[in-house]
Amino acid sequence: MRLNRFTAIATVLVLAGALAACAPEPGSSPTSTESPTSAADAVFADRMAAALTQWRASPSTGPFAFEIPGTALAASLGDGEVVATASGEGEPGVPLAPDATFHIGSMTKLFTAALVMQLDQEGVLSLGDTIDRWFPAAPNGGTITVRMLLQHESGLDELDFDLVGHVTPQELVDDVFTRAPVFAPGTEYEYLNAGYIMLGRIAELAAETPYAELVDTRFIEPLGLTSTYLDGEGSGPEAVDGFVLVCDAGEGADCAKQFGTVEHQETSPQWTGAWSAGAMVSSARDQAHWIRALVGGDVVDERHLEQMLEITPLSSEFFTATYGAQGVPAVQLGEGTGLATWNVPGVGLCHGHAGAIPGSNGIAAYCPEAGLAIVILNAIEPAGLTPGYPGLTPLTAGALGALR
Repeated sequence: MRLNRFTAIATVLVLAGALAACAPEPGSSPTSTESPTSAADAVFADRMAAALTQWRASPSTGPFAFEIPGTALAASLGDGEVVATASGEGEPGVPLAPDATFHIGSMTKLFTAALVMQLDQEGVLSLGDTIDRWFPAAPNGGTITVRMLLQHESGLDELDFDLVGHVTPQELVDDVFTRAPVFAPGTEYEYLNAGYIMLGRIAELAAETPYAELVDTRFIEPLGLTSTYLDGEGSGPEAVDGFVLVCDAGEGADCAKQFGTVEHQETSPQWTGAWSAGAMVSSARDQAHWIRALVGGDVVDERHLEQMLEITPLSSEFFTATYGAQGVPAVQLGEGTGLATWNVPGVGLCHGHAGAIPGSNGIAAYCPEAGLAIVILNAIEPAGLTPGYPGLTPLTAGALGALR
């Protein structure tokens, strides 16, 4: 099957509508993420049932309407319980459970960004370091900084997706370095999966510790994320396969303005090969705990969180132009140093990350004004051909109301 980009931005707008100061020390007592009572889940499920059914029936490629086979939704208010529900199927004939695990694609990038921020906080590396420190062969390596990789401003070429899952992360990086950059560093915004593979390698080279171990000991274990792991290197509940939209033009976003069919997703090499840019497996409930902790200030210190949140001028220009070309109001306002920002009607600004990978399309966001954490995981790629915010605008205000 054709490999899809495990991206998470709104460049495809065909229808218009991707621990206060630091993490706890390894071995410290984990923050509890115990599941709420079944009664709380049941109330939330009842209140969200109609909205989820409507959302799942909403996608269209233009001439062809299709149903999202299954969606899992988790949410919380403030530091209250995280409740979860699900609708539909995760695999043919298999009802989707509220705590089902998914391949979450580029939502993985938040773990990578937070890891790099912690390493900068600790002086292990600096966001201002140029990448020739670790990659002497990188074109423009003496100019490209770690910060530019985090902000998608490096100008380097993208991964060869035919190699993803078939070679090591370092070999993916080395292959990128054989191609000429696409623009001068720091002059444009262009979402780059390759940059986050490089950041994973930088983190483990700088810390002299494997990436998976760094993520486990700094985030997964301290926060008690029992259904979250790096596929291919960690272990946990097996993720659902999900589904894919297929048409004569190909798969996923290729099916814009095409008739197609919804088919079971075959095993994809991207599920493990996406590594620090997209190989995490997680549940909606775990992701709600994670995004609440991160944006709420429990993962990195205040200065680093501000940098993660502050929208960069280049990304703002990019998204303004992208929405403007489609003649629609901007939903995604831009990206900071790791976190994206959306303006959600009826809720306000929300911060987080989305992800798309074969079999799944989802988003995790925290909306500070409302104190709302919301995670939507859809068992299909794509979910309406809007990978930058799959379900965020249709479901967030309703979830907020259901929790009050």
